[in-house]
Amino acid sequence: MQAEIISRAQLTPDVISVWVKPKGIFVKPEPGQFYGIKIPEHNDLLLRRPISVADVHQHQLRFIFRIIGRGTEILARSEPGDWWDILGPLGKPAPIFRNRNILLCAGGVGAAPLYYLCRHLPRNNRVKVVIGARRSDQLILVHEFRKLVNAVLIATEDGSCGQQGKVTDVIARILPSLSEPVIYACGPRLMLVKLRQIASNIPVWGFLEERMGCGTGICYCCGIEDIYGNYLRVCKDGPVVLLNTVKL
Repeated sequence: MQAEIISRAQLTPDVISVWVKPKGIFVKPEPGQFYGIKIPEHNDLLLRRPISVADVHQHQLRFIFRIIGRGTEILARSEPGDWWDILGPLGKPAPIFRNRNILLCAGGVGAAPLYYLCRHLPRNNRVKVVIGARRSDQLILVHEFRKLVNAVLIATEDGSCGQQGKVTDVIARILPSLSEPVIYACGPRLMLVKLRQIASNIPVWGFLEERMGCGTGICYCCGIEDIYGNYLRVCKDGPVVLLNTVKL
């Protein structure tokens, strides 16, 4: 599917926000789903880059991604009027709960898919958002989250904003006060591992990130082992999975 770039913004020195408008029939993605984006005009970069949906407005999609290599660096240089080749929506969406205590745990650019999820959570949930980064200039979407929920907590490792420490430190502090919570988390792998330890008896739905080949479950390039010795395809069986069912 071809999609025209409508706008581009730099959120931090290495995080880019892009709005695109797909051409043709529009299928609205659900929270947790992603698109495979082809690197334009570079035939040597064959694999699509999987990027989660950060928001949807009318028939436009928002992608937020960190520049981590040559492919994303090329995508980051795109300008309004350019076109992307996108494949999606892909993956299984996140489960949606009602009338629960919900914790959204975001590390760095992991705030992007959790923001789209937050917009879709039923209003009878009691939602708290915890966003973490190394420094205050690496925080994203804080203002947008505060428009949706009252309780937005910040953690930075250098103490430049909010509580000094990691996002998991904040989660560990507030978790005992919540009755039967559900946690959604997206961020670095080490954050997910620590969160699983902290919330060992609580359902934690993790948004996983893996290198992908086809993005449709055929190649098993993104396989991750579960606790039963089977392999889940992050692109097809995820990317949102219960963390206590997989080996991280």
